[in-house]
Amino acid sequence: MNKKTEIKAHGKVILIGEHSVVYGYNALALPIQALNITTTVEQTDGATWMDTNHYHGAFFDAPSEYDGIKYIVKTLLEKVEDAPNVKITYTGEIPMERGLGSSAVVALSTTKALSQFLELNLTQDEVMEITNHAEMINHGKASGLDAATVNSNYLVFFNKQDGPKQLSQKLGATLLIMDTGELGNTKIAVQSVKKQMDESESKKKQIARLGELATATQTNWLKQNAEEVGKIFDEAQSILASFKLSTKRIDNICKIANENGALGAKLSGGGLGGIVIALCPDQKTAQEIAKKASANFDNYWIEEI
Repeated sequence: MNKKTEIKAHGKVILIGEHSVVYGYNALALPIQALNITTTVEQTDGATWMDTNHYHGAFFDAPSEYDGIKYIVKTLLEKVEDAPNVKITYTGEIPMERGLGSSAVVALSTTKALSQFLELNLTQDEVMEITNHAEMINHGKASGLDAATVNSNYLVFFNKQDGPKQLSQKLGATLLIMDTGELGNTKIAVQSVKKQMDESESKKKQIARLGELATATQTNWLKQNAEEVGKIFDEAQSILASFKLSTKRIDNICKIANENGALGAKLSGGGLGGIVIALCPDQKTAQEIAKKASANFDNYWIEEI
């Protein structure tokens, strides 16, 4: 067996289709290479162990937020006769509960690293199945979009029926990603949306509209019509806010962005906190917005898209 295995995986942002993707509608998500985590697996003489920025200790004694990873490690170790005790170390930082895909990144990299370390030779489908099951444990209901995007180097167009399709086409714009510093909670957000849909036909129609907006985004992306994509972002933000998924800080950032040259702005991910994305015509506009909105966020990144 290998003495040490390292696997790096990157984060993502959902451009359009959060929440609606859970119900089978389309969504678009973008890999963010600047945000990544490396998972290292090595044999240990002691108990199976986990080292992260937030937890150092026996793997299976880790808090419940690590239940998805515990499922992965237990499942893969059980595939090997006389499996060794392992130490798994996570280095790098993707802010948690912000919609940046941190749980999917860790799930994917853990599955790949442990598969390689244990010489299991899991197929791509098996890796994704285990990763997505861990995501179901983490979030209660997962579409598969996060796992598909953190496993891709290109924009991902996704629905549950057809799975992920990669788009290498560039839009020709700049994306400003701002971390509000407010912890989102995907599980609570998904439950809240479901409850509202169960109680209201109009809410079901709004979720369907989010799916339509994702399809329209893909169409305009391929035409490199950034202005129209910006308008779509604004409409999507209005719908997400109507589900009470926005916060005062998110609203403030969107307002500042749109008043200072953004083509459109919206929350990204589950909501109730997390990140805001602003579509900008160029780098200079993105930097200007970041400067003016800085009191409302903890950190920001700029991606050419």
